Parts: sequence; structure tokens; C-alpha cells
Amino acid sequence: MRPASTLFLDTLRNDPYIRTLSELAAQSGPMYLVGGYVRDRLLGRDPTRRIDLDLVIWREPELFGRAVAGVFGATLIHLDQETVRALARRQGWLLRIDIRRPKGETIEADLAARDFTVNALAVRLDSGLRNAAVAIIDPSGGLEDLRQRRLRALAPTVFDQDPLRLLRAVRLAGELNFRIDEATRLAIIDRAPLLAIAAEERVREELFRIIELVPSAPAIESLDILQLLKVLVPEAEALKAVPASPPHRLPLWEHSLETLRSVELLLADLGQFFPDDHAWLQERLGRQIEAGITEGAVLKLVALLHDVGKPETRTVQPDGRVRFFGHEETGLRILMRLCERLRLGKQATALVAGIERHHLRPLHLSREATVSARAMYRLFWELGDAAPAILLHSWADLRATIGGEVEEFSRHQTFLRELLRFYRREFRASQAVPLVRGDDLIRVFGLAPGPFLGVVLDRLREAQAIRLINSLEEGLAYIRQSLEAWRRAYEESRSSDRISRSEND
Repeated sequence: MRPASTLFLDTLRNDPYIRTLSELAAQSGPMYLVGGYVRDRLLGRDPTRRIDLDLVIWREPELFGRAVAGVFGATLIHLDQETVRALARRQGWLLRIDIRRPKGETIEADLAARDFTVNALAVRLDSGLRNAAVAIIDPSGGLEDLRQRRLRALAPTVFDQDPLRLLRAVRLAGELNFRIDEATRLAIIDRAPLLAIAAEERVREELFRIIELVPSAPAIESLDILQLLKVLVPEAEALKAVPASPPHRLPLWEHSLETLRSVELLLADLGQFFPDDHAWLQERLGRQIEAGITEGAVLKLVALLHDVGKPETRTVQPDGRVRFFGHEETGLRILMRLCERLRLGKQATALVAGIERHHLRPLHLSREATVSARAMYRLFWELGDAAPAILLHSWADLRATIGGEVEEFSRHQTFLRELLRFYRREFRASQAVPLVRGDDLIRVFGLAPGPFLGVVLDRLREAQAIRLINSLEEGLAYIRQSLEAWRRAYEESRSSDRISRSEND
């Protein structure tokens, strides 16, 4: 044991949650605060919108958990026979308190069963924080590792006991800006195949915490060096065998990493690159599309893997040009398998699919001689909700391909700014606040609810977005002029579909 520093003790005493738990523990027998909270406070790291506390207690966890839940207004969840979790929202913060029995007869035995030395630290709470003799329990040298900024496994076998710790090592090293010590690195490489048996949901959570690191590219490179990335995404290994070919200045794996770095450069200063749209983009990218997964994190994941279909589709033309016909669809199949392995939900999976399927569309459109408002509208109609992320990916992909100092890249950035302007001011308004509604079509023209009504509304939204109509009256006049032509086209389309289905049958 080592005496706790005055600064560390003051931090504990000034934390209202720790102070309350210490008072409750005084009536409940031995209780220790262990793990990440102790580590982070010793490093001077403050929590951001979330407080995680791990308690080891020598009594029934549920009984103490009920007392904790009552004081903090928390919900009590049973994680297993030995552990309960109290969850509460307090003043916009997430409070999570895990309460469990010790693993072993002493706190030292319990700490010996943890993962890394810097997490094998404890402070006793039930004896009172006002006691000047409060000590940090450190049986494995975690304090010295904190000073050396070193991440060290307690033993190589910690990865056998829980393979998810393989990913956690990379994430913690990235979060703390620590280096993984050599013996731990070798143990991770040796046991990397064990990651395949870890629960998919836990792998997903740990992987996205790595992706959310700022920056995350160094951690992704660590995953690769430690042989973990090829367990997570076996298909990515083939990227390393594809050399650079015009217009790409980098081999394919380096291009993939550079695309990720470019996304991170963009996210770090959206105001510089998209000054008119940075605020709403920042808000959108930071939103959680499912628990623990933001739109920005999905953008970064696809940035790394957007060309995963290229090795399979690479061909060399008679004139020597290297082509990758259909690599988007091949890549889409690979990424959909990854989404399934990670147990991603519908929204995150749809965003991955949207970016991958359409990631070349903005660049192809920018190379047209002229781009009409109608062409922009139809682009966004097809891209759907993934449109903003696809535009940002296009920026990062081209920067990684040709560099950020090239005139072609500057022109593309200007084009993307114009697309974003149209998307926000014209396209989204036509979808959210249409000039002509379905009720108007039913009332004025006697149209019945059904597929044809939907077709007419789609035509009207497009006309509104490209400023062909600017009021309800103009919209109604436009319908009178076009309705019969739209009806004939709709009937011909239905007839063609019936013939095609008949021939296929």
C-alpha cells in the first residue's frame, strides 16, 4: 500500500458521489473503489458526461445496491449472480455504479484477477475519506506504470480469461496515450485469434470506442500490427497486396488509412472546410444512431474500409490501366457481413450501406460539364438520409487519392459546398415543408390514396426543390398541365412491369 496523495484525496473528498458512497459504506462493512475511476483520477483525467464507478463489497451486492439506488434515484440491474449495476441520469450525466463481490478472499486477490496493472488499483471507502492514512492498494506496480505511461497486462493469461481484453488494450492505450509494453504486445499477437470467440455485441462496443478516439488512425494501425484487425475484418488483409495505380498516389492499404486520417482532419475543423454548414454537420455527426454509435463513427469506419471490394475486382486493361469495376457492390457485400458479425442495428447498417454503395457518386457528378438543379435533386433523392455522410466521405476519399494541394481537389471541395447548400436549402425544405400536400391532390383533383398519388407527390417535391414551382397556386397549375402525362407514364410503367414478371415466370 502507498499513502494517497493530498491531491488525489481531495479529488475523492470533493466528489459528491464518492462521498455519499463512503458514508453508506461506513455502515456496510469493507468496500473498495477499484479500477478505472482510481486510474483516471490519479492521471488527472476528468470524466465527460459519464461517471463509471466499480465497487467491491464484502456483503450481499443487491442489498447495498438497493441503498445506492434509493439515494441516487437509480435503476438496479442484475448483471450476474455476483454483480448488480445502478444506473441513473443526474443533471445530464450518466452515472453507472457496478457493485460486486470480491474475486478471492482479499482485495489483493481480487485485484490480481483484473486485466492491466493500471486497473488493479483500489482505495478503501468504508473507513472514511477524512482519514489521513487512506492508502492506494497497488499489489502489481500499477502506480509505477502510470508514471511511465505504460500499459501492462497482469499476466498473459488475462487474454485467455476474456479475449475482449485484446481490444481493450488498444483502446486504453489510445485513450490514455500510453504505450503497450513489449511482453503485453507479444501476448496480444500470440492470442489474437481468440478475439474470434468474443461475444459480438461486446466486440462492437469496444471497436466503436476505438473508432471514437481522437485521433483513431493510430489505434487502427495498432490493431493491424497486433494482428487483431484481420480477425475483425479478414477481408481487409487483401488491401495490403494492391499497389498504387493512377490516379491513386498511395498503395491501397495506405490509401485506406489516409482516407480515415482525412475524415479525422475534416471532423477536427469542419468550419475551415465547410464554413456555411459546419454547425449542423457537427451536430448531425455527433448524434447517436444507435446505442454507443454515432454517425461520425460510422463515417470513420467506412472511410477505412470503403475500398475493401477492390482486391477482388482488380483488372488490368489492354492499355495498362488498372480498373476496379463494381468494387462498390463487392465491398457492400463484405461490409454487410461485417455489420452482421458486429450485430449492428438497422440504422447503422443502412448508413454503412449508403456510404459504401454511393461513395463515388458525388465525384462522378462533379465531372459532368454542367450539373443542373434537377440532377442535384435526383442525386439526393437516391442517396437518402446518408447524403451528408457520403459528401464528406467523397471529400476525404479524393484528398487521400490525389492530395489536398491539387487544383482538382479544390474544385471538388467547392462543388461539395454547393451540393450541401442545395441539400439544406432546397432539397430538405421540399421534403419537410411541401408546397402541395396529398390532401390538396385528393381535394382538388380527386386522386385516390395509393401508389400513383405517391408518384405525383414525388414529382411535386422535385419541382419545388428546383424552384419550378414556388407556391401552392403554381403547384396546382403545374399539376393541371402535367397530370395526364404522368398518369400515362405510370400506367405504361406498370404494364411493362407486368410483362417482365410474366416473362420471368
